[in-house]
Amino acid sequence: MINIRIRNGSGHTRLVAFMANPRPLAVCCRSISFPESHNPTVDCMSGPVLRYTRARDPMRIAVTADAHLRTVASHPERYNALEDVFKQSVEAGIENLIIAGDLFDTDFQNYAEFESLCRTFPALQLHIIPGNHDPNISGQSITGDNVRIYTDPTVVEFDAFTFLFIPYRQGAKMGEQIARMEGAIDGKRWVLIGHGDFYGGVREPNPLEPGTYMPLSRKDVQTFKPRAVFLGHIHMPPPPVNDVHYVGSPCGLDISETGQRTFRIYDTADGSIESRGIETDVLYFKETFLVLPRDNEVSLLKQAIADRIETWGIEPSDRPKVQVRIEAAGYAKDRSAVLQALKLGFEGFTYFKDEGPTIED
Repeated sequence: MINIRIRNGSGHTRLVAFMANPRPLAVCCRSISFPESHNPTVDCMSGPVLRYTRARDPMRIAVTADAHLRTVASHPERYNALEDVFKQSVEAGIENLIIAGDLFDTDFQNYAEFESLCRTFPALQLHIIPGNHDPNISGQSITGDNVRIYTDPTVVEFDAFTFLFIPYRQGAKMGEQIARMEGAIDGKRWVLIGHGDFYGGVREPNPLEPGTYMPLSRKDVQTFKPRAVFLGHIHMPPPPVNDVHYVGSPCGLDISETGQRTFRIYDTADGSIESRGIETDVLYFKETFLVLPRDNEVSLLKQAIADRIETWGIEPSDRPKVQVRIEAAGYAKDRSAVLQALKLGFEGFTYFKDEGPTIED
């Protein structure tokens, strides 16, 4: 056991004990001394810096977010998707998985099933920040030898590469939180982990959560120059802009979260980012077709349906997982024939909430 005293800029101290283990963890700050008493003192001017090392190179880090877990009984598909992320990470030799907020749904505080899942994958170290739906999670409420929850801005070093974790804080701006830690990231190659809205590129708003959540601006990115940014909060990830990546939810929560779900793998050696598919229990797709009154309107619609399904990129084995919402808009010479074409075109798929196809004039 090693006792480490962390002293912040105001002179307050906190004693932390670390047990030696196969994955060494050290606290590193601006100055370090090791007295003969074997009780090292660490002076920290800008907050603690955690360091994780491993023998193999390069180090790859997996990233996901927005699992919105509740009980297994109520939403088994969410647990199964997250478990698949855990499994794929371990099989790929990845030792660290980041969850960028909203691991749990709103007003949910039963963490036993998640703790059990973590114990199933002891080789995977989990690094978690709170999001706007679970802002009160902490290391006191969730336990596990392989679980770390960052409730304050924290720098974590994986080998020689720096990650800055910024937990969600209501009413705060992400740039202001980064500025607090500028001394710990200045001159380093670093990656930002946060949960909120990025204003500086194409943004797909979350229809369930209007408003602004802990914004990160394009100016913040230009000022602090992270090598990459991974954010939670937006469940349908838009294309990355300025190296800002939304990772999306591992399992669609409803029909608004369509398509194959993915998580990211970041390679600290070359900065490359891999998007890897997640095996989920359900896949949502929402399609709208424009119909114009033509003699061949039905044949054109049938072809459009076939083309649209092709773009989904699903395997035949995934078809039973699909739930769809199908709409047609415009005008038709034969509305009955158009509706029948929609039904036949999506035959074999399940309709979300049994809605069936609709035609809007």
